[in-house]
Amino acid sequence: MTLPQLFAHIDGIEAVLVLDKDGTSILKLPTPEIVDQLDLQTIIPSAQTLQDQSQRTNLKKLKTVVTYWSARQIITYNVPPLVFIIAADTTVNTGALLNLYTDFQTIAAENFTNKS
Repeated sequence: MTLPQLFAHIDGIEAVLVLDKDGTSILKLPTPEIVDQLDLQTIIPSAQTLQDQSQRTNLKKLKTVVTYWSARQIITYNVPPLVFIIAADTTVNTGALLNLYTDFQTIAAENFTNKS
């Protein structure tokens, strides 16, 4: 599955933001304007804080964080070396969104990691 296919696969996904390990956005779908309008980058510090706190308390590394914000579900997927953030309508099945983690692992491995 490719990132653009997500919009057809699960109805109600509004935007996808892909960040590198430094928090720099490398891809905004469906358009940069829509992602910027949703202001998804404002939740990045919160997601990073959760990740840091879970490691400090000797919990396993967080793979996903689900939040509800401004009548939307915001799901953050930690797929090293990338972070995927999805904004979806609150009517979308959260379990279906969480199941996208394995798709993101595949996408990251095929498209965004350096192949030697």
